[in-house]
Amino acid sequence: MKNNKGIQKIVLVMVLLLTIGSLTGCTNSTDGKMVKPSVSEDYYGAINYDLLQQKTIPPTEGEWTYFYELDEKTSGQLQEIITDLSNSGETYPKGSSEQKISDLYASAIDMDNRNAQGLSAVTPYLEQIESAQNLDEYLDGLIALSGIGESSLLGYSYNQDDMNSDKMMISLDSMNDLIGKEYMENNSMQDYCDAYQKYIQNMLVLSGEESGTAETNAKAIYAFASTVASQELAPEQLYDPSSYYNTYSYDDLLALYSNIDMNKYLESQGLSSDDHYIVKEVDAAKQINAMFTEENMPVLKEYTKFVVLNDLAEYAPAAYRDLKLDMAMKLSGSTEKKTDQRLASDDVETFLEWEFGKLYVEKYFDEKAKQDVKTMVATIIDEYKEIINDQDWMSLETKQKAILKLDTMDLKIGYPDQWSTIDDYLQVTSLAEGGSYLANAIGLQQAARQFDYDEYKKGVNREQWYMTPQTVNAYYNPSNNEIVFPAAILQTPFFDENQSSGKNLGGIGTVIAHEISHAFDKNGSLYDEKGNYNVWWTAAEYQNYDALSQKIIAYYGNYTISTGDSVNGTLTLSENIADLGALTTVTAVAEKQGITLKDVYTNWATIWAQLSTPDLEKNYLLTDVHSPAQVRVNAVLSSIDEFYDVYGIKEGDKMYVAPGDRVAIWQTKPTQ
Repeated sequence: MKNNKGIQKIVLVMVLLLTIGSLTGCTNSTDGKMVKPSVSEDYYGAINYDLLQQKTIPPTEGEWTYFYELDEKTSGQLQEIITDLSNSGETYPKGSSEQKISDLYASAIDMDNRNAQGLSAVTPYLEQIESAQNLDEYLDGLIALSGIGESSLLGYSYNQDDMNSDKMMISLDSMNDLIGKEYMENNSMQDYCDAYQKYIQNMLVLSGEESGTAETNAKAIYAFASTVASQELAPEQLYDPSSYYNTYSYDDLLALYSNIDMNKYLESQGLSSDDHYIVKEVDAAKQINAMFTEENMPVLKEYTKFVVLNDLAEYAPAAYRDLKLDMAMKLSGSTEKKTDQRLASDDVETFLEWEFGKLYVEKYFDEKAKQDVKTMVATIIDEYKEIINDQDWMSLETKQKAILKLDTMDLKIGYPDQWSTIDDYLQVTSLAEGGSYLANAIGLQQAARQFDYDEYKKGVNREQWYMTPQTVNAYYNPSNNEIVFPAAILQTPFFDENQSSGKNLGGIGTVIAHEISHAFDKNGSLYDEKGNYNVWWTAAEYQNYDALSQKIIAYYGNYTISTGDSVNGTLTLSENIADLGALTTVTAVAEKQGITLKDVYTNWATIWAQLSTPDLEKNYLLTDVHSPAQVRVNAVLSSIDEFYDVYGIKEGDKMYVAPGDRVAIWQTKPTQ
């Protein structure tokens, strides 16, 4: 599992992978069968009961959702492209999309070749780490690995500068913390942590270590990662500039990493000419520096070795790949591995994602949907302006700044106007030319790293997309003050020109309103219309905002999942604010347009329908910034006054929340 902390700031992404226990919300009868709840008891359970009775969690997955179902549909379409190219018998021009796709798939699916090649493509890098006699030589090994896109102890990313979105900044990230802080610091997750430590041991044994030695090294690696993880930020802090925007000059950075030759490291990366660096996790950086000693050389080398093996395992011989898959299955609760063909297809689609993006748009995207969504966005933004103007706790000046942010918000739908040029960097060597899958994977990582560096040197590119057209998702990017809706999410049940206006409003309409709301959530509200971190509220207004936020935190903390564990209202705050704002806005739009609210609310519940394993449910509760599916449906609706009128919800019903206890930041009525 690669550490994603380096990219978390780039976009406040609406990651639509949410948790809910299998058939949560349906009550048990005395004979053990599930009973359909009423809408007044559990709206999510009532609306999705029949649907979830028909669905099952695929054995290769930890969940079923409509996002999974649409991903499968999209993946199947892309697999058809791969199959057609692979079976054509043609020889394609070197460097063409067809050549890269067909040859990469051929190298991925040839397990005999992969097994015969072993780790030869990465062996020189591992040997450089293993043979290091001192810290300077170990650092040379880290530098060499960085050249092929591998980081373990030291890592960095390129982002737009929070204080000046017209410039780029270099962010120094914490190291790869393996299974992660959230697991390591939670006693209830000990079984998973034990399994991960055993996984480290097994990976080291595969690489040639004796079992006893590997066990000792695995314990040391895990203890080392745990020590650093204890100093890392909580997940929600990685979205908060006041927590992660820690500026360092070049000299200050060298002093922070006093035990590491950062001058040498940064020069090797072409990053020594800057004098403005961001250290996202200062305490973790101090811990890494303190442990960068000759005495710790053995564990540092073993740690890096494992991280590289783990990162590349899925492209390596079958034994490495399957070992990593087993660990992933433990964490997700899935029970069956995907086929070799499916794993190969998935990898090829990931490595060459923009090549596939162009092909997907040409073959499957309906341009009419783009215009329909544009119209809906304009309507929702107009409604949001009215809601902002209705807030009695905001000054006129602040309302004007908020509306300016809406007026200047950029909209991207379907696919980029300017496609990424990364394809020009990516090359694939066929098996006939002596290529191997692992060598191709390393080469593609190396090329992507070079592309990222070249883009960084060019400066800010506001046309860049952080999701491909074939991604079933959406996001708000505060640095660009933009909302982005890839082509693949414009499908049923989110959007369909043949379904009712109410269902489209409850589907893609709520997704649109959710992303717009992110501009005014707990974190997005700290950025101005130009994408700069700039608190544009008065102190009194922000105190009011905080007070409303605290009510939301407490409100969501009262909800539990099937295990009895409570929702983390602090972790999920910004997403909850966005959900509440979204339903408030689309409700107002529907009423003005004479659209039945039952259709809106029904599809709101439908798009979040989910079945998940207990393992994945636990994972999401710790790591996902969104509330569990059942909670995000029911908690939001229980705070919408119109919901009570539509369904006759009354005091004593489980869906009932007293008017004074209903929560929201953006309300269509004055604050109580």
